[in-house]
This record gives sequence, C-alpha cells and structure tokens, in this order.
Amino acid sequence: MKILNFIFILCLVAGVSFGQEPQKKIKPKRTDNFIRMKGIRVGMDLSRPFQKYWNNGDRYGSELSFDMELCPNLFPVFETGWEKLKIDQASVKYNSTGPYSRFGIDYNLLVAETPKDKDILIAGLRYGFTLGNQQVERYTIDSYWGTENHGFPQQNYFAHWGEILLGIKGEIVKNIYMGWTVRGKVKLNSKEYTMPPVFFIPGYGRASRGFNMDFTYSIYYNLPFGFKGLGNGK
Repeated sequence: MKILNFIFILCLVAGVSFGQEPQKKIKPKRTDNFIRMKGIRVGMDLSRPFQKYWNNGDRYGSELSFDMELCPNLFPVFETGWEKLKIDQASVKYNSTGPYSRFGIDYNLLVAETPKDKDILIAGLRYGFTLGNQQVERYTIDSYWGTENHGFPQQNYFAHWGEILLGIKGEIVKNIYMGWTVRGKVKLNSKEYTMPPVFFIPGYGRASRGFNMDFTYSIYYNLPFGFKGLGNGK
C-alpha cells in the first residue's frame, strides 16, 4: 500500500510539472544602435618584426589594417602585410617571402551605453591569401662519396586560408587605440611541389600544418570624418 501511495505521488508531481508551460528566456535587445566610431581606423601590428623570438627560424615582417564601423557594432576589415622566413643552418639554407592580404568582418560583443564608450570585444572572420615564393639555396646530404651540396631555384606559389579570431580594441587617448587578437588559421589550399614542398606561407605559417595559431598586438589611429554609416549616428 505504501508503494502504491508513493507511485501515486510521483505521478501527480510529474503531471503537475508537465502541465506547467516552460518559461521562455527572452534575450534583451541591444540598445547601442548607433555608430560609435566615425571614419577609418588604421592599425599597425607591433608584433610582426619580433616573431623570431617565439617562432622557429628568422621570421619577421610588417602588417597594416583598416576597419570602419559600417553599421552599429559591425566592422568590415582589410589587412595587408609582408612576411619572410630565413633558415640558415649547416644542413640547409632556405628563405620564403611574399605579400599577403586578408579581408573579413568583426562583430563587437560589448554593449555601449553611449557613443563615448569606445572599447570593443570582437569576434571575427577572415579570408587570407598570398602570392609567395621560396628558394632552397643549399641543402647538404652525406653520401658514400662524401658531403654533397645541392639547391633548388626560386619557386612561386599561391596559398589561401580562413581565420577565426577573438580580440579587444581599447581607446587609450582620443582617437588612438591599442589591442590584441588571438587567431586560429585553417589552410584551404596551397600549391604543392614534389621537391621541395612549400615549407612556409607568408601570413599563415608552417605549410605542413592544416591549422596554425597566431597572435597580433597592434596600435591604431582613427581618422575621423563625417561618415555616419547605417546607424542613427547619435
């Protein structure tokens, strides 16, 4: 009898719970429907010249970026740069160099109360490509007849990739910003050579890896003008 009462109570509780309508969680609508950054923001990556300190080989380069707030919290971005990798060891002398470009879009995740709130937390997507070249000036092999030195002529190649990134940009003084991004890069395709294979892709990194991580630290200047974008421009 006690077991039947216990089962009856469980069924009653289940019926009451089933009869209740689930509460709908309504996401609050964003209130920052205004352009907070008028004009074009020009940036320079300060970390590119010092990559040799955390990458293998003598890797360095330069990069510029351009973005604007086309509509509230949405920033089209264009990035372009140049990069080189040099390896000079006893067994091999190699270099790869070339320009690269990326274009994509950033979305600001922070809600601003007024247009004066300039700091943003961005999530973004990029498409990148390069027209690079590489050359193996010398590689050394030991054979039965002794040490032999060989080389390959310069090779040109095309490569492209996609990126997903997360970062911040904060205004430190009027119209001057600083910020960083952490990027994951996925190789889409690159020209393959039988000998030697492409080792380094400017703007992407090690060609043998289908996924690379990267980091940028940049300074920006906002060139202001009367552009109000698609927001109400308050």
